[in-house]
Amino acid sequence: MNEGDGVEPLEADDPAEIGTYRLVARLGAGGMGRVYLARSAGGRTVAVKVVRPELAGDPDFRARFRREVASARSVSGGFTAPVVDADRDSPSPWLATAYVPGPSLAQAVSEFGPLPAGSVRVLGAVLAEALRAVHGAGLVHRDLKPSNVLLAVDGPRVIDFGIARALDEVGLTSTGVVVGSPGFMSPEQASGRPVGPPGDVFALGAVLVFASTGRGPFGQESAASLLYRVVHEPPELAGVPHDLLPTVTACLAKDPQARPTPDQVLAALAAEGVAAQPGNAWLPAEVASAIARHAATVMELETPLPAPAAGGDPRVPAAGAAAQPGRGDRGDRGTVLLGNRDTGPDAGPPTAASEATSFPSPPPSTASVPPGRSDAVSRRTLVYAGLGIVALGAAGGGTALALSQGGGAPTPSPSASRSGTATAAPSATATRPPGVPPQPLWSYTANQAVQSPALAADGMVAVAGQEMVTLRARSGALQWTGPQVSSSYQQQPVAYGGGLFVTLNQDGSSPALSAYDPATGAQRWTLPEPAQYAFTSLLAVNDQAAFLIGNQYKLDAHGQPIIVFGDDTSTQVVMAVDLHTRQVLWTQHRTVANGYDVLGFATSGYLVYTNDKNNIVVRDTRTGAQLWSQDYGNPKWQNPVLPLLGGDTLFLPGPQLSGYGLAKGDSRLSSAKLTNADYDSLAYADGRLYLTQGDGTALALDAHTGAQIWTSQVDTTVSRTPMVVVADTVFCPVLINGQSSGVTALDVTSGKALWTFQDGDSSTDEWWLSTDGTQLYAVHGSHVYALPPR
Repeated sequence: MNEGDGVEPLEADDPAEIGTYRLVARLGAGGMGRVYLARSAGGRTVAVKVVRPELAGDPDFRARFRREVASARSVSGGFTAPVVDADRDSPSPWLATAYVPGPSLAQAVSEFGPLPAGSVRVLGAVLAEALRAVHGAGLVHRDLKPSNVLLAVDGPRVIDFGIARALDEVGLTSTGVVVGSPGFMSPEQASGRPVGPPGDVFALGAVLVFASTGRGPFGQESAASLLYRVVHEPPELAGVPHDLLPTVTACLAKDPQARPTPDQVLAALAAEGVAAQPGNAWLPAEVASAIARHAATVMELETPLPAPAAGGDPRVPAAGAAAQPGRGDRGDRGTVLLGNRDTGPDAGPPTAASEATSFPSPPPSTASVPPGRSDAVSRRTLVYAGLGIVALGAAGGGTALALSQGGGAPTPSPSASRSGTATAAPSATATRPPGVPPQPLWSYTANQAVQSPALAADGMVAVAGQEMVTLRARSGALQWTGPQVSSSYQQQPVAYGGGLFVTLNQDGSSPALSAYDPATGAQRWTLPEPAQYAFTSLLAVNDQAAFLIGNQYKLDAHGQPIIVFGDDTSTQVVMAVDLHTRQVLWTQHRTVANGYDVLGFATSGYLVYTNDKNNIVVRDTRTGAQLWSQDYGNPKWQNPVLPLLGGDTLFLPGPQLSGYGLAKGDSRLSSAKLTNADYDSLAYADGRLYLTQGDGTALALDAHTGAQIWTSQVDTTVSRTPMVVVADTVFCPVLINGQSSGVTALDVTSGKALWTFQDGDSSTDEWWLSTDGTQLYAVHGSHVYALPPR
C-alpha cells in the first residue's frame, strides 16, 4: 500500500464520521483506498483506511479482507501497527490502526540524510522483532519498505502488514504485474514465485541499506531495471557500516533458504534484546526534535471543532463562528488532545503505527540554556541555572500523550512513597476562559527541596534532591528511587546519555560515577574514583562519554596518590570516561585558579564550558584537545554562565549578548551593552532567541542579526532561570512582587501573555523548567508539575 503525501484538510466528499470515529484530516490514499486521521469519542487517535468502492464490490476481496483483518488483529508485537477496530461488512469496509505522530523512514532520510550506525542497528533489531510478531501470526508483510516504517522516539513501527496479501489475491498479480516495491522486494517476489517469511527478511536488509546510505541496494532506476537487478545482480553495499555488513549481506542472499531468520537478525544486532535498544536517544538529535514539532502539529489538527449548525457540514464552522486556531491564528485554545484518552477496557496504547504524515522542518538542535546571575542568587542556584534544557539533550523528542487543559486546582489522588507524593490531575474541562492557567497534568511532591530542573528521557522524569527519584512522564507515578546524589560543586545531579541516567553519587565514602537504567533503576555500572583522580563534578554527558571536572594526583611507588595537606600537589583536569567501557578516555590539564566553577554541555563532537574567568572553552570530545577559547567579557559576574547552543552558534548572556561560532569561535553576534540591566534566561528555537531583561521585559530576537521581533512585559522582576520553548509557547519563570513566583506562558509568535501558573507557594525558590518536546516540567521548591504546552 502506497503512503499518502501527508496531512491534508478534509474535502467536501469526505464523510464526517466512519463508524464511531470523527474524521480530522486526510492522510492520503493507497492501493486499498483513502486513509484518514480520526479520533474516537474517548479521544483515541487512529488512522482509518477505507476500501475503494471497486474493491468493496468484489466478493472475493471482501472474504479475503475479513480473513486478513482477523489475522492482523492477532499481531501483538510492540513495534507493529495494531488494528484496533474494523467493519468488514459495511458498504465501504474499513479498518482503524492506532496512530503515532512521526515520519516514515523515507521522509526522515530525505530530510536529514542517512542515519548513523547506532540508529541503523536499533532500527534493524526492532524491525526483526516486528517481523517475528508478524510471522508468528501467520502473516507475511510483502511490502516492507522505508515508507512503511515509521520513526517514533521510543522505537520504529512497521505498518500495513497483512494488507499486501489481501490485495495480492484480488487479481492484481495477473501476468506481467508484480505487487510490491521493486527496489525492496525479494527475488522470488520479483519473479512471481511464492513469497514467505524469508522475503520479508530480504526487504529488511534492503531497508537497512537505505537507512545507512540514503539509497536502495539496487539503485533508483526504472521498475523493470530494478526487478532485473534484484533477481540477477549483487546489491550495492558501499556506505553500509562495517559492523552491519555481515548481517545485511546475509539478509540480501538471493536464495531464500540462505537468509537468516528474524530471530537470528535480532541476535546479531541486539544481543541484549530489543528492550535494551530503543529509547529517546536512538535517533539523531535533529530527527527527534522534528518529531516533537510534528506532534505539536497533530495536536493543532485535533482541536475539537464547534458544533455545526443544523444540517450543516460538521467540518465547516457556522456563520460567525470563530476560526480554529492554528499556525496562522494563535488564539486561546480549549481542550487539546493527543493520544489515548479512552478509559474502558479496550483502550489501547497511545503510540502505535499509522500512515506516514507530513513532517515539518525541525528546529536547529538546542543543547542547553544559560543561567542568569545576581548577587542575591545562591551559589547552588548559580550552578544549576543553566539546566532548563530540552530533556533529550539536544534531541527534544516527543511521545504521544493525552494532554488536556482546564482550570481549577488539581484534586489530590496521592500515592505515598518514602521519596514524596504523586498527585494525578482530574479530568480536564472542555474549555477554560482566556488568561486562566491549565491544571497540571500531574504533580509530585518530594521530601526535600529540588534545586535543578527535571530531566525527561526514555519516558521517565528524573528529579534530583538529596536522592534521585524517577517518575513516569505520562502519569507522574513514582517509578524508582535512586542513590544519594553528590551536591558539592555539582552542575547537574543527573545527566542522560547512551540510553542511561548518569550521576556522580555519594553512596560510598567518596564520589562514584554510576549509570542506571531509566525504566527500572537497575545500576548498569559504577566507577569509583581511580587512585590518581578525584571527581569534583559531572560536567556533561553525550552518547559516548561522561565529562568530569576533577583533580589528578601523582602516585607513589605503591600506586597511592601523594596528598600533602597545605601543599596542593594535584593538577586540575577535565576528563572523559567512556560510558560503555568505563575507561578514562583522556585527561586535559586546566590552568584556572578555581577549577570547580565550570558550567558546560556536550554534543557528539564538542565539549563546551565556561569558567569564573569569563572564558568560554570548546574542546574535541574525542581527544580533549582545546579547539578555541574566548573571553566573553562580563567581569562583574564572578561565576560562569552556561552558554546556549542555537544551531551552530553559542550565545552568552550578560550586559552584552554575545554569539560565537561553535566550530571556530568566530564572532557571530555582539549586541549593544545595557547599562542598568542584563540579558538573561536565554532560550532558542527556529532561528530565534528568547530572553529577558532585568526590568521585567521578555524579548524575541532574530538569532542571526539580533533584530528585535517582539517584546512583552511579564512582571516587575524576572526570574534568573532559563526560559523554555514547547511547540508554540515560550515559558518564562517570573517573580511576582519580588516574592510569590510563577511561570508565564507567552505566544511564540507575538509574545502575548497567555496565562501565569502559580502553586500558592510564596517562597522565593526559583522555578526550574525543562521539556521533552511535548509538555513542560516545572520544578518549584519540593514540587514538580507537568503542564500542557498551551
